[in-house]
Amino acid sequence: MAEPISVAIPIAPKVDLTGLPDKFSGQFFKRWQQRMKIWLTMKGLLTVIQVTRPEPTDTDPKTAEIAQWTERDQIGRGAILSALSNTLFDVYCSDSYTAKSLWDELDRKYNTEEQGLEKYSVSKFMRYQMVEDRSVAEQTHEIYQP
Repeated sequence: MAEPISVAIPIAPKVDLTGLPDKFSGQFFKRWQQRMKIWLTMKGLLTVIQVTRPEPTDTDPKTAEIAQWTERDQIGRGAILSALSNTLFDVYCSDSYTAKSLWDELDRKYNTEEQGLEKYSVSKFMRYQMVEDRSVAEQTHEIYQP
């Protein structure tokens, strides 16, 4: 009778997702982005959105470094995806994204749109002129119309 074979299967470290910011649904990106940066910093994961994968060279394969980077990247990517609404999760859950490329893509798409809307709103406010023959309440309501 053959002896049973013992195989050691590495167990992924548990990641505590408590305190994860509210899910981003496409609005108020800057606020969500800052909260995510704070959360990633508290979890020691901020580098996953700042550093690209180390590249091996002929003289130094960097195997351990790449393995560590890959594990941290998967944790960071999972955390970012967990902080997206279901709709956005479905859009960005592709395995082709690293944590950094996912972060950069969200920043490229949503940071730009919000800044444009904000600039438009400020510009609209700065150009607005009150007139004397209408009530202040009526004119204030006019400013806040999209």
